[in-house]
Amino acid sequence: MNRSSAPIPYENISFEIPQIKVINLNNGIDCYFVPKEKLPIVKLIIISSAGSINDPAEKKGLTFLTSLLIDEGAGEYDSLQLNNEIEKLGTISSIQVNHDSFMFSILSLKEHFERSLELLSKIILEPRFEENDFLREKKRMLDKILQLKDEPSYIATSAFEKRIFSNSPYSDPEIGYENTASVISKNDVTEFYKSNFSRSKFSAIIVGNITEGETAGLFNKYLGSLQSQKSETIINVSSVVRKNIYFIDKKESAQSEIRIGNLTKPRKVEDYDAARIMNTILGGQFSSRINLNLREKRGLTYGAGSSLNYTKSAGYLEVSTAVNIKNTTEAIEEILNEFNLIRQNIRHDEIEFAKSYLIKQFPSRFETYIQIANNISPLITHDLPADYYNSYVSKIENVTKEEIQKAALEYVKPDEAIIVIVGDKNEILHQIKNLGIGEPVELDIYGNLI
Repeated sequence: MNRSSAPIPYENISFEIPQIKVINLNNGIDCYFVPKEKLPIVKLIIISSAGSINDPAEKKGLTFLTSLLIDEGAGEYDSLQLNNEIEKLGTISSIQVNHDSFMFSILSLKEHFERSLELLSKIILEPRFEENDFLREKKRMLDKILQLKDEPSYIATSAFEKRIFSNSPYSDPEIGYENTASVISKNDVTEFYKSNFSRSKFSAIIVGNITEGETAGLFNKYLGSLQSQKSETIINVSSVVRKNIYFIDKKESAQSEIRIGNLTKPRKVEDYDAARIMNTILGGQFSSRINLNLREKRGLTYGAGSSLNYTKSAGYLEVSTAVNIKNTTEAIEEILNEFNLIRQNIRHDEIEFAKSYLIKQFPSRFETYIQIANNISPLITHDLPADYYNSYVSKIENVTKEEIQKAALEYVKPDEAIIVIVGDKNEILHQIKNLGIGEPVELDIYGNLI
């Protein structure tokens, strides 16, 4: 094998994009439906708009705790009985919460799907919220919060979001804080369920060996009383216009956790594809500028990258890495230098490589039923058309160099960059004072000003 030259790529792979049909159910729920007959499996996701942005200010973590508790007993089943019923079917179930959504997921054999959906309907419509379950799950959540307080990566990310989203509900972690979670009562959970969750907007995704008629019939049978509301919460996120550098003291840490970024446009914009190609070049893949600079050229880190992240109401660019604490300033300077360089020029070969990367990895996002369902979720969150993926490849191919360069100017904003560092104050403070950005501001582990 001649390792001096790269292997010649195979010709383009034939790939059939899953066709998504939207079924409008009788109760107002839009069901995104993809039939797949090769395996006797059905994947279902039900999405509620009752995300953690609905938490009261003094009880952050309420939605998260509700998600832990809602499947701990439902209908005629207590917690143990419900778990046993689901396990007997071999069904995999999960519940997740983010800022915008409250999501139920099941993966079931076709022959057990109706029974799995029946049990899920009891969880959604008839949760028991019993006191002993509440106390157990609340303790579990508080223990998790205590664990996270000692994880530099989590501290850096949550503090970065705290600063970049300022006073909006997106600035708080879904799990909440020790002082807010500790005061949540069982009555708070039941009231949240009645006033927010059960009155939210619902959507569904179903992928697998099932027909459209079966889907509509089963939903009407088991979830017919679940009424989807049309209104959703939209948050106004104000733009940060001034560069700031923040640090959080982590005694005797050998590394600095670094987060750098700025607010950008929301997801549903015309230049999204141009921005995605630009970010792929900047830090969105292993051979990106940031990773090649910090890891390959300078040996400062095991890995560094950038991402464009989106909530329903806002978007933001985030660079994340961890470096030896003695190299904190050098890493920050190089990241900001890459910000400035990509705004000045993007080469044609970089664009072609980034496009090739995005197009060739695209089919791998739809290999399993779970992947198909997970890729439909953003269409719901960001109100994108059901046929969005049909033109994905052509849209990537047709983005021009000028559009990508313009995206670099509009999405990468070094003069508005929020910089957060978690590390030993005695090691990093004298370094970052010499960056010329301004006086470093100290934060507590939650991202609040000290």
